[in-house]
Amino acid sequence: MKKHKISVFALAMAGMFASPLLAQIPGTNIPPRPDDHFQRNLVVNRIDLGEKINKPIVGTSDGSLYGQVRYPETNGLITALINGLKSGKYLAYDPENLTASMTYEDVVKKAQNKNVGVEEPIEDLENWEDTDDIDMDIDMDSDVIEDVNGADMEKDYDLGSANAGQAIEGDFSTAPFESVLEFIENRIFDKNRSAEVFDIQYIRLVWVDPGETLPDENFICLKYSDVLETLEATQWKNAYNDAEDRNMREIFEERIFSGFVTSVSGRGVRTLPEADFRRNEMLQFEHNLWSY
Repeated sequence: MKKHKISVFALAMAGMFASPLLAQIPGTNIPPRPDDHFQRNLVVNRIDLGEKINKPIVGTSDGSLYGQVRYPETNGLITALINGLKSGKYLAYDPENLTASMTYEDVVKKAQNKNVGVEEPIEDLENWEDTDDIDMDIDMDSDVIEDVNGADMEKDYDLGSANAGQAIEGDFSTAPFESVLEFIENRIFDKNRSAEVFDIQYIRLVWVDPGETLPDENFICLKYSDVLETLEATQWKNAYNDAEDRNMREIFEERIFSGFVTSVSGRGVRTLPEADFRRNEMLQFEHNLWSY
């Protein structure tokens, strides 16, 4: 009987010391059951992928430079998510109606409707001047351009090409989606653990007008639970330290990024100071709650 008591005590002590370690492992931050939600807010977070701390999310160094790479995806998160969608690992969802699923073909059609990766044709040919001041007779229906000397030059552009001047992944360019990334999560205060839990629901790709004229548009949503395998297979590489090598799931669940709040429980945020105020408001609420 005494041995049994000692073993129970030993297990309890081991659990106490193991808890901080388990909390650092992705997947162990399991959301509590609904009955244990003391406070919950649906929060939309926005990540500016141009910030220095966020740049490894959309682009990593060539893995071959660092020897053996253990990640199948080394070209950034956006490319990896599109690759997973194209291979049929998961579906996308309409950001305006999260019950409406979208296949890769649907996403391609939506991208084509926005002319993603399509170069605009030259409309004013009379005022167009070549950089080398060469006079040309241009036949838009011909594959050959004839200069004034009669020499033939093959066209090295395609006015309707989907890869005109931009890197292509799949059937459309990922460039308009590599400026901003959003994710939607439940911030839950667990009354049993007396701690706040971040339960990510969706990752949202945002279309940003390359011409900086049109407003940003929510393009597609991906369920976080669906893309976990892809996140774990995607490399996050510290460009300044070859020893630091992580996967994208760790980046999200350990919060290794810089972002700001754009909506809390449906209440939108209009300015960065207001976003910081909302973030601090939730943080202070958690700190001021009593301990169980």
